[in-house]
Amino acid sequence: MRLVKRKDARGARSGRRSGFTLLEVIAAIILIDVGLLALVAGSAVLVRETTRLRARTVALRTAANRLEVLGVARCEAASGDSTLADGTQESWSAALEPNAVRELRDSVTFPFGATTRSLVLRTRLPC
Repeated sequence: MRLVKRKDARGARSGRRSGFTLLEVIAAIILIDVGLLALVAGSAVLVRETTRLRARTVALRTAANRLEVLGVARCEAASGDSTLADGTQESWSAALEPNAVRELRDSVTFPFGATTRSLVLRTRLPC
């Protein structure tokens, strides 16, 4: 059996091998690396936002629960504060206003990373 080299359209023998050059492979690897780094950076942002929203949800639940308790309590002025185990601080008040209305207010300050964030809920209820 004898190996015969193929001829191209001009009739000349082609000695090129099929495949990718080293430069093409390096360029492809660089593009893949850039894409992976973008995915990792995007994931970090998602994790940070998820953590922030989770902390905000806990603060919102804390404030809403306090307003529910104050809403069913007797119609009188009151105030107080508390600190939770995770460093969340809550300050609440119930103030009497004219026309038999009371204003309920709850402020929750919660830690988020190196900073703190605050959330305030207010409502008015008839006595």
